[in-house]
Amino acid sequence: MHSPPSLGTARRTRPGPPPSGAVSLPASPRSVAAARRFSRGLLAEWGLDELADDAVLLLSELVTNAIVHVPGGAGEVRLALSRTPAQLVVQVTDGGGRLPLCAEAGLDSENGRGMWLVEQLAAEWGHHTSGGGKTIWFTLPLPGAAPLR
Repeated sequence: MHSPPSLGTARRTRPGPPPSGAVSLPASPRSVAAARRFSRGLLAEWGLDELADDAVLLLSELVTNAIVHVPGGAGEVRLALSRTPAQLVVQVTDGGGRLPLCAEAGLDSENGRGMWLVEQLAAEWGHHTSGGGKTIWFTLPLPGAAPLR
């Protein structure tokens, strides 16, 4: 469960929008807003406005975590969105090696709920490490798509 779902080589039966988009952002708090704008624009282009609120909430949490946990704020954060016939796949890659934890936050804690939100709202989520850091990903089912088994 640590690798994102495969995009496969499915044939399209009708022309459609591009299946993916990505952006690299500086490891800066301003990048969270830029990630939201990029994602909302791409989802609107794909006709997936219905997914925008959940997708943007979750990717904001992942981008924020990447910025907070990248050593010294160095490097970039890469956000990639792709779609299959059944799901939206969102991936956030950074240069940090610290893997996410889904833990319960204290009642008066201001932090610690991001991965819990991902756990609750995403159809699936996971992570994998690479030579230069890690990628955290999640999926959301496309509206009207048959459920994955």
